[in-house]
Amino acid sequence: MPTNHTNDYRFGYSRDEMERLGNQHRIWAEDNRRFIARAGFGEGSTLVDVGCGPGYTTLDLARAVGPEGRVIAVDRDGEQSLPLLKDRAEAAGFSNVETQAVELEDFDLPEGSVDGVYGRWVLMYLPERAAEALIGRVASWLRPGGVCALAEFCNYRHIHIHPPSEHLPAIAEALMRAVAGDRGCNPEIGNVLPGLLNRAGLHLELQVVTKAIRATTPEWRWPDTLFREHLPALVDERYLTREVLDAFYADWDERSRRPDAVFFGSPMMEVVGRRS
Repeated sequence: MPTNHTNDYRFGYSRDEMERLGNQHRIWAEDNRRFIARAGFGEGSTLVDVGCGPGYTTLDLARAVGPEGRVIAVDRDGEQSLPLLKDRAEAAGFSNVETQAVELEDFDLPEGSVDGVYGRWVLMYLPERAAEALIGRVASWLRPGGVCALAEFCNYRHIHIHPPSEHLPAIAEALMRAVAGDRGCNPEIGNVLPGLLNRAGLHLELQVVTKAIRATTPEWRWPDTLFREHLPALVDERYLTREVLDAFYADWDERSRRPDAVFFGSPMMEVVGRRS
């Protein structure tokens, strides 16, 4: 039977996973800078980075708010992720980052206490009811004119390889089922994110972005490490059969050697919500 990942980040906190997240951040860095710019987080602001992990974006936010601003970086993993963030912030000379190790389901702040909230690929790992409740709290934290910037995957089944692999749809379904687990998480929560923020009373700006990655380029490492490091566990947990995984790996290995092969990632919904 599938493993119970209650209160866990689906992919764990190993050193390899921290490195994978760092590479993922680099691949999306330019898109993320544009997203932060759209949110308009300004110097001197107080921001919250929810589900910050090892803090690859936290330092971008700290840079945006400047030495007079503050970033509250929140994550459940106080053993690996937050110590890495603290070390990197210190090495980069940032003194405006505060970390809190707490479950997002339990995290709260006083009403009207911050200027902005940022989160990316976070709500998909929460039970959908908990994600909706968190958004309600996030909206209450914002001062008048405050901004919430959230980005989550939507339409995950749209991941694609060209030339096509007949086995990729089964891989996508297995990943979605594994992320959903038995907690009621929604790996496609980007589809409902605009509605959740609208119900929280925020004025919305929407944009959808995606990635097309060519094989034989350094960027190919982004999907390659996800598939190689995390798909075997889906067989152990019976989300996926060994036969399908082996057939997919054969396709993937062949595509990885072809300069004309392209991987199309899942679309990502970026929502900027402003409090009037």
